[in-house]
Amino acid sequence: MRNEVYNNFPLFSRAFLYFLYRYFIRFGFLDGKEGLIFHFLQGFWYRFLVDAKIYEIKKKANVESKKIKEVIKDLYNIDI
Repeated sequence: MRNEVYNNFPLFSRAFLYFLYRYFIRFGFLDGKEGLIFHFLQGFWYRFLVDAKIYEIKKKANVESKKIKEVIKDLYNIDI
């Protein structure tokens, strides 16, 4: 259920919303400085990087009029 909600948010805003969810709603602030560092990196670095890769793949697929699977195969040599 949570993944469905997360996936429906626009790219790049998801990282910020994920951080807010993990740090405030799930009480990550109770972990102190270590919690702040962990949730910040998990939300703003990792999730933002994932969104950047998704954006890159979709943009290349649109420019080259290819399917997303083909672009992933071309860029990363991964069969899906």
